[in-house]
Amino acid sequence: MSDIFPPANQDKTPPCVLQLIPRLSIGGAERTALDVSRALVRAGWRSLVASSGGPLQAVIEQSGGEHVRMPLHSKNPLVVLANAWRLQRCIRDLRVDVLHVRSRMPAWSALLAARRAGVPLVATYHSAVHGHPVWKRFYNSVMTRGDVVIAKSRFNGACIRAVHSPFAARLEVIVAGVDMEAFSPQRLDVSRLQAQRRDWRGDGRPLVLLPGRLDRNKGHEVFLDALARIEAPARPVGVLLGGSSRRSAQRYREALMQRVRALSLQGDVVFADGMEADAMPLAYAAADVVVAPSVFREPFGRVAVEAQAMERPVIAADIGGFRETIRARDDERTGWLVPSGDADALARALEEALSLGRQGRLEMGRRGRKHVAEAFSMKKMCAATLALYRELL
Repeated sequence: MSDIFPPANQDKTPPCVLQLIPRLSIGGAERTALDVSRALVRAGWRSLVASSGGPLQAVIEQSGGEHVRMPLHSKNPLVVLANAWRLQRCIRDLRVDVLHVRSRMPAWSALLAARRAGVPLVATYHSAVHGHPVWKRFYNSVMTRGDVVIAKSRFNGACIRAVHSPFAARLEVIVAGVDMEAFSPQRLDVSRLQAQRRDWRGDGRPLVLLPGRLDRNKGHEVFLDALARIEAPARPVGVLLGGSSRRSAQRYREALMQRVRALSLQGDVVFADGMEADAMPLAYAAADVVVAPSVFREPFGRVAVEAQAMERPVIAADIGGFRETIRARDDERTGWLVPSGDADALARALEEALSLGRQGRLEMGRRGRKHVAEAFSMKKMCAATLALYRELL
């Protein structure tokens, strides 16, 4: 057998699930794959994750999962066909019972391999659902051609039905979840927390965090415009946490730095490189407020849920999945929803959040953590996913 595959377990034959993802970087789809892998291991199943590698590979292997290196990030048609053959061989040699694909790139390979091998194919539609152009709608439709397509939210499910119906797969809504043990304020090292705050906020002003890859859809420009509308000395420090090795992200970073200079925000904005997955709870806890001012409809919006789990108020765009994850009513408020792209509204919400004071934000944060524990815990998500696997088997 080729060395791209780990050795098969010849002594036992527990149920085996192979998850497919292009790269194991620090993102929502990748971290969900990690959560499910850990749940499979705890349940006594065999967990395989195939990808071209990345920072989370070591974490998956340390938690009992196995990694299969494969160029699943490639869009080259010849590589896609070769990956289908690799997957079919992997299914046979490693006795895979269920394929679970988490991206459109490897989904075509997975569909071919699953049909040839006769195993169930599950697809989680992590990305936004696009109806246009027609060629892209067709390309994305592969996510709905297996046995089950999982939507991460009710909004996500409605978009899938609207764009891809009718389709072959059964649609299930399994809301994404957060690890309430990992994302727990009580587990933080106080000295590390203080050091992180000093690193980002040397002058003691409130800290507002925007975590996420450098992408125009995430609303960085709206956030900078909102900061500029808050007059000093009340203006908080804005932290843009996240990066990417892609050239487009580097160009976008340069454009954001130019915008900072144009708005005279040089002393008010910190550009921070992306953090390891296990350091994200620290990042949220170091902030006074977390923002997610996306200018496109997020299928779910993991940032809002993780921030609430860390007892931090959230301000997010009033679109997409954020409407399901944030309680914006006064009697049970866990954050604010503001019109997407509206810097004035974002600035007003920031001023209101900061005016609550530390105690007021803490009370709101505690409501947020309770809300997440009840509706968006990783345990619920993983239990529902494993129940689906069992049904398919």
